[in-house]
Amino acid sequence: MTLDWLSFEIWGVDWVSTGFRGLHALMAAAWLLFDFLVFWLHFDIKNPAIPIARRLERARIMHGIDVVVGYVFLLMFPTGLVLCWLTDTPVFETGWLNWKHVLYAVIVIDALYLIPISGTALRNLRAIEAGEGDPDRLNHEIRHSMNRAMPAVFLVWVLVFVISVISLLNLKTPPDQEYIFRKTAAERAEDPTS
Repeated sequence: MTLDWLSFEIWGVDWVSTGFRGLHALMAAAWLLFDFLVFWLHFDIKNPAIPIARRLERARIMHGIDVVVGYVFLLMFPTGLVLCWLTDTPVFETGWLNWKHVLYAVIVIDALYLIPISGTALRNLRAIEAGEGDPDRLNHEIRHSMNRAMPAVFLVWVLVFVISVISLLNLKTPPDQEYIFRKTAAERAEDPTS
């Protein structure tokens, strides 16, 4: 067991680096799980046949989950930067990582489009409950905005999946920093079959 400034190694495993890898992967999994929960809740929220109290409760839950997803989403980037630092991966000089940055930026733009939608549903449901405004018009706004959001939601899911596959195919083993699923440039130069 070695204990250096940022290294805690037991049985050849650097637990700091491995811990950040696990945290980064757990955050991505939580992000998708919470997104699926929001997706499931939206069916009740946009259905005017369901009692308003139940719809409002679901909208509050959805809005709370969206806040948690926002925090997870924002923490993914610094966690990834720390992981790059720990694994000695150049942040902006690595092709596969640059692709992840581009896809993450697309998700950021997509998220900016999606943020107001859960707030619109919550606001409209509160207005319906209070008897303010035309319930048919407010229900139409809820249904229309949520239906309009679905392609953006599906895009986020696809991009998170693509980012996960890119990460998986470019994993490095902690001790010697070699790629697991592909050869490094030096290995390709040594191998005449590649």
